[in-house]
Amino acid sequence: MKTPLITDEQSLVSATSRFGDSIPIYDDGFGPLFIHRDSMGISGIVRAQTWEDAYSICEDELFPECSDTVEELRKEYNYERSHVKLVGDRLGSIWEAGPKDYENGQLRAGVEFLKWETVEVPSEDENAWMENALFVEGYGFRPNGPNKTDTIGHGIFCRDLNGDSLQFLTPSLIEALGITLEIITLE
Repeated sequence: MKTPLITDEQSLVSATSRFGDSIPIYDDGFGPLFIHRDSMGISGIVRAQTWEDAYSICEDELFPECSDTVEELRKEYNYERSHVKLVGDRLGSIWEAGPKDYENGQLRAGVEFLKWETVEVPSEDENAWMENALFVEGYGFRPNGPNKTDTIGHGIFCRDLNGDSLQFLTPSLIEALGITLEIITLE
């Protein structure tokens, strides 16, 4: 059996990079250590019982707050998106395909498929922006609401569009990344 990096009788106090920079940490009291990295490097080290708990802590504590206000986000993302089939004829006319363009399930003679087009229509639901796929790709809601470092206070964080990862912190990863951990034994 491998020796764990941290036991239930210990606490993670700090972490530093090979350059001496402080790495944000969060110790939930029990479980293994996880490291979160994004396109800019190490964003933090989290102790939690499960990967899911650790990622939720990252959303709550490590991910940066969105600098846009709710009003700005609503203006940017409060629309519904659909895809329409555009068809046309030999005369160069283009229109959205409808029932009149089909016979027996096939496009009628003289009508050709041209392309699919994405159509964005403002939503009448003022909260539709929260479900917009582009909003969800780039942002999220902190599971426990705004944290103590948030300045706007809406509880919305930014995702790294270039990707992120959360993985178990192992001795070989600590060595490869040049991380120094300070762990104390609790009394």
